[in-house]
Amino acid sequence: MRTLLALALVLAACGRSDRPADPAAHDASPSLTRASGPDPVVLRIPRGGGAARAYLYPHLDSAVWSSPAPLPAPERTLAFDDEAGQLLVADAKGAPVRLDLRTGDVTITRKPKLLTVASVDGQSVYGVTDSGTVVRFTPSGRWSFKAPLRAREVLPQSDGSLLVEADRAGNAVLWHLWPPDSRIVDSAVVPAAARARSVQAGDRVVLVRDSSIASVRGRDLSPSAAVSLSDGIRALAATPSGDRLYVLTAGKPELRALDRYREGDGERIELPGEAIDLRMDPLGRYLLVRPAKGDSAWVVALGAQRVLGAVATTWRADLPALASDGRLALVSGNDVRFVDPETFAPGATVRGGARDFWAFVAWNGFRPRDASLDQPVRFDSGVAPRADSTAHSDSGNPFPSPAEVAGVADARAGSVPLPNGGRPAPGGAPPQAASAPASRGYFVSVASHNNEAAARDDAAKVTVEGVAAHVATAPANGGGVVYRVVLGPYGSRAAAGQAGSRTKRPYWIYEAGP
Repeated sequence: MRTLLALALVLAACGRSDRPADPAAHDASPSLTRASGPDPVVLRIPRGGGAARAYLYPHLDSAVWSSPAPLPAPERTLAFDDEAGQLLVADAKGAPVRLDLRTGDVTITRKPKLLTVASVDGQSVYGVTDSGTVVRFTPSGRWSFKAPLRAREVLPQSDGSLLVEADRAGNAVLWHLWPPDSRIVDSAVVPAAARARSVQAGDRVVLVRDSSIASVRGRDLSPSAAVSLSDGIRALAATPSGDRLYVLTAGKPELRALDRYREGDGERIELPGEAIDLRMDPLGRYLLVRPAKGDSAWVVALGAQRVLGAVATTWRADLPALASDGRLALVSGNDVRFVDPETFAPGATVRGGARDFWAFVAWNGFRPRDASLDQPVRFDSGVAPRADSTAHSDSGNPFPSPAEVAGVADARAGSVPLPNGGRPAPGGAPPQAASAPASRGYFVSVASHNNEAAARDDAAKVTVEGVAAHVATAPANGGGVVYRVVLGPYGSRAAAGQAGSRTKRPYWIYEAGP
């Protein structure tokens, strides 16, 4: 027996040696090299409100950025846009707050008052007003939708569509639409699911009421087989893919694992006691379980389907949480400490960190900018770009400036010629600087199509400050016509640049003559 015990201890020590307890060694692991991926960033906002600060994880001792404007007291993270660098949070009063990491702007939407708020992409934030109207706020404007019944919940989907939920005669009703189009493209009725809790699970929406679980697929509202458990459901968490649901039931010290591809009531994972809440790792590696008593968390390894151990922490809306390298961020008094979730070896401690609200995101916006990206774009055609035509895309812009093409016409007004920026006709003498005509403003080109219908459809999707893009025509190389999606005119290059950046697309700015 002693021999077996000694052998077990030796094997345990060898197994743990593969995961260094030293944080520096852990952070230097080759698996954490992110030269080709987004940088892990920690955003911290004072819990009582104040300026946000950004840290490049795991270097939490010095901030790389702070917002010039303060934020109100944050309550929970809604979403993060890793392209535009925008964080959406809900404040303590339930109002959505947008933080732009590029400009430092802070936008708070106080009116109308929202009963529920949600976002999936960090750009569009949806809510339901006290009158049951659905509203959407984006950097470019506001949209609203009045459902056939009083809306109770909004569920934005990753494909850009929206599900609106309401109750009718004990059932849940779902409508599917594509904002800003207010037409309902599909609907479904989920029996006996009125006032159900709705959880996004990958491409499915799961509705939980009492001891029953129903689900529909987001893109076509097709139902999945319903599941009925013997006890009331306390909490539910889905893996990032939505393939598995982990369920806590009242009065039982166990965790149910329901597989969407298998029938039955799922596997059971024994817990040390009863639990009341669940928190999923964004990468699907671990599940944190909140015990019914005490300030602690049980760590469940989802790959092994077993409880690894317990850690002491206070539960908040933001913490405990799992960082990108798998370390656990825990609340310990006024501090935030990090531990390895499998060996529980201690890592760094951030003194006073618990006085902040934490958000773990990934973004490349704090990397030093390569000076070569700011060099003028050169083309192989031998035609030098105009001095007033500037590419606004780190990877080069595939759309040539309409100002470079003679005879551009506005498709909205038939074939009325658009200003050509003072460009002389082929073979003509260039205009003299002293006699240059006055400018008619600045235009933004965001796309080019060979088909007019496709261009019009694309233009309908581009709206800046309530003004939609329009279609302009121009001769194509080798004959034919090119249909361009254009915004403008604007009174200054700065205003045109702001409009172009709000489209979230590559764009060109050109100045037009009379």
